[in-house]
Amino acid sequence: MIPLTKLQKEIMSEFYNCLPQRVVFNKKERNAFWKTATKKGYLDIENIRLKCPALAHQVEKSYKNNHNIQSAVFSECVYAQTFANMLNLNVFTNCFENHEFIPENVRELLRSYNLYPRYSYSNESKTRILIQAGGCNGIDSALISIIDLNIFTIEFKEAGAKTCEPDLPKYNEDGKLLVTDDFIEKYPQFQQMLEEQKGLNFFEKMGSNVNNFSFESVNVAVTNNYVKKYADVVCTEDVYGYLVMLPANQISLWAKIFGEIRPAGKNHYKVWTLNALKHFIKEKSGFIEGYNVSINKSKLGIRKPRGRYGRISGYKINPLFFVYINKCTEKGDKINFDLHDVRQLNPTIAGKIFFEELKYSEVKKYYFN
Repeated sequence: MIPLTKLQKEIMSEFYNCLPQRVVFNKKERNAFWKTATKKGYLDIENIRLKCPALAHQVEKSYKNNHNIQSAVFSECVYAQTFANMLNLNVFTNCFENHEFIPENVRELLRSYNLYPRYSYSNESKTRILIQAGGCNGIDSALISIIDLNIFTIEFKEAGAKTCEPDLPKYNEDGKLLVTDDFIEKYPQFQQMLEEQKGLNFFEKMGSNVNNFSFESVNVAVTNNYVKKYADVVCTEDVYGYLVMLPANQISLWAKIFGEIRPAGKNHYKVWTLNALKHFIKEKSGFIEGYNVSINKSKLGIRKPRGRYGRISGYKINPLFFVYINKCTEKGDKINFDLHDVRQLNPTIAGKIFFEELKYSEVKKYYFN
C-alpha cells in the first residue's frame, strides 16, 4: 500500500471515524434538478434550501443571471454539505453576501491556494470552517482550524469526471498539434500525453476525439493534476450513494482512468486559421467574395447551446467552425455571413476518471483495516 501523508492520514482518519452518510441529494435527484434548471423550470427551492442551501443559491443565481448551471456544481454543493454534516459544521454562510465572516488571516491563507470562498460551513464556536470555493486554478474546498490555521485541501469529483480540461495552444494553418513551452510550464502533467500524439492533425481528426494514450501517461496527468492544485484528498460518491474520501495521489487505485484530446473543445474564439476556413467553405460549394460568404443552408449543421432544448443558436460549417444565427441573414435556401463573425473551437486535453465500482466499505478497510 502506498503510504498516506500526515495530512491525508489525519483527515481520512477523522472522516472514516464518522458515521457513513449518503449524499444529501443522489445522482438521480441531481440530474432531475439540473434538467429542470437548464430549462428554467419550476424547482422547489425552499425544499432544496433546507437540505443544501448552497445548491439553492446556485440555482437562484443561474435563474437571475439567465446563465446555464454546470451539473458538476450541483455535485460540489451536495458533497460539501454532506461532508459538513458529517463533521457537525452546521452554521452555513453565503460568502457572496457575507465575505466578512471569514477572518482576514484565513482569507490570506486561502488566497495563497488560489481559493476564493463561495460558501462556508462552521461549528457554533467558529473554531473550524469548511470552505467551498471557486477559481479555475484552485482546489474545490478547504477544511481549516481557525486557531492554528491547520488546513486540509479537498477536491470534489463526480463518479465520472475530468480532472481538468485546459485549452491547448492554437494550432497553425496546417492543423497540426502545437505544444509550447508556456503550456508545458503551466500544465506539466500533460507533457507525456502530448508526446504520444506528435503529428496529430486536428483537421483530419475533427468530429472525433483522441483517446489512444498509455496508462502511464494518463496516470501522470490524473495524479499530478492534484499535486499541482495542492489537493490532499478527493471526495466522491460510491455505488450506493455514500460519500467517500480518497488520497488525491492514489486515484488510479480506485478509478478507471482515460485520456482525451478534443479537437473541438468548449471554448471558441475569433478564427485564427482563416485560410483553412475558406478551404472548408469552398469544399461545401460556398461562395466567398471578400469576407462575405454565401452558402446553401443544407450544407450546414445546426448548433444548440448546452442544456437548452429546441433552440438553434447557430450554424456549423464543420465540427471546428460555426457562426451565430444572429450574425447570419437568410435568403431563400442561402445563408449569408461575414468571415469575421465565424467562431473557431479550440482543442482541449483532459484526464478522465470513472469510479464505476467504488464502495465506501472497501476504501475504509483498505486504509484503516
